[in-house]
Amino acid sequence: MGRVTEKGRLNATVGLGDFINSERSRLYDGATPERRRQFKQAERRREVFHAWNQICANTREGKHVTGLHYVPERDELVVYTDGASWTQELTMMREIIRARMERLGGSVGNIVVKTTRPGFAKKSEG
Repeated sequence: MGRVTEKGRLNATVGLGDFINSERSRLYDGATPERRRQFKQAERRREVFHAWNQICANTREGKHVTGLHYVPERDELVVYTDGASWTQELTMMREIIRARMERLGGSVGNIVVKTTRPGFAKKSEG
């Protein structure tokens, strides 16, 4: 075990996971109730987006998704597509996607699919 330095830091090597968990606890424990709510919403959004990406990111349909927006107040994932035909196709598939996301820990109450406004350009990945 390491020793504590003058500045109160532990003079030892710890794993990244342990460090992240201790930082999360430190930040959460000192947060206001409003800030704690924001932290929980951010973690929930991450769970939903992670599950979506596991299910859809590299699929034929997923390649036509231009954006995602999670609305915590309604427990709703809004999915934006690059065309009306893809909006229709993903709308028909939304319950299948929702069930698969739930199995991965990213359950969401509803998925709403919308067509992206004209002129919007998807950011390139790279």
